[in-house]
Amino acid sequence: MRKTLTVVVFVLITVVSKAQVYIQTTLPTVGLVQKNQLWNLVLVNGTTTAMEGKLDLILRDRQSGMELLTATTSRFTLAKGSLSVNVSNLNPIQYNYMAMDAGSSFNGLLPVGAYIACYSFTKLAGEKQEQLAEECVPFDIEPLSPPMLIFPVDSSELEAIPGQFTWTPPTPAGMINRLRYEILITEIMPGQKADEAMQSNMNFYNRADVTNNFMTYPASLPAFEKEKWYGWQIVAKDDKNYAGKSEVWVFKIKRESELEKIIKGTPYIKMKTDAPELGIAPNGILKLSYFNRGTDSTAKITLSDLSNGEEHSRQVFVTQKIIPGENQLQINLKKVISLSEESTYKAEIISSSGERNSILFRIKFFEEK
Repeated sequence: MRKTLTVVVFVLITVVSKAQVYIQTTLPTVGLVQKNQLWNLVLVNGTTTAMEGKLDLILRDRQSGMELLTATTSRFTLAKGSLSVNVSNLNPIQYNYMAMDAGSSFNGLLPVGAYIACYSFTKLAGEKQEQLAEECVPFDIEPLSPPMLIFPVDSSELEAIPGQFTWTPPTPAGMINRLRYEILITEIMPGQKADEAMQSNMNFYNRADVTNNFMTYPASLPAFEKEKWYGWQIVAKDDKNYAGKSEVWVFKIKRESELEKIIKGTPYIKMKTDAPELGIAPNGILKLSYFNRGTDSTAKITLSDLSNGEEHSRQVFVTQKIIPGENQLQINLKKVISLSEESTYKAEIISSSGERNSILFRIKFFEEK
């Protein structure tokens, strides 16, 4: 009985002793954290006398439990009552890096991740050391801004399949050591919201380990069905760890109208230096082919209505960017000239060297269905 009582008393003394010092951290639960901020602490000495001691820190990956670093402060005096400490009054601090880069990026912001920081206060009295307090706090590091989508624009109705998806990186980029992206594209069923479709539906397309903030979508990949809505999202990762995700944006490919098919099927009229070809401009869409033999970067196109003869024709000018060699130009004439199916029109380009190339064309109106 006496032996049992002695053990109980010893345990109570130990508990009371350990409760004499408290550690309070000021780390945010979620946000950006610098290495120096790990030492922003409040220590409370519940005894009536000051004591000498040191602080130890173990920083772990909360998902794997792996130790990332350990650190030990210099010896300092903990007076009775509360004491706010930081890196400046705890220096010099000795760090030991196990599974974390000790380079310049870490000296600023901690990398993105899920962490748990465990602190302990050890009382020092000569050669004797006694741990009086321990406190562990979980916290998450997330980018200030997740990836932001650029193209295809949200709710866009596209004329053609998007050749490239683009987005901005999360910021600040320096806190992510090995930035990788995963692109997710899913079909949205009628009545579904975009977020719901992204979570519930099977991916229409998925690609991980994208290193650039763009992805080319080649024709060999699954084709998007016209008039169907699709949602897309970017997930940023630091190596294999989650680092943030974008919003879900939606887009669809519009079905081609009969008029669009007619315009697409109309051949380009080739401009010549003599004996100009005669073609049609369906609903005022003029498609012409011009070979630039010089180094001109722009072409001034003269449009003339020949109804009253060329010498009395009213002229309108349109400027187009061109490159050396073959140029296929498409001009919406409705924006620049009055159109009639009864008239014959002329388009002419005079190069900087004085070479003249021209075509003749007539207007043909088709009903839009």
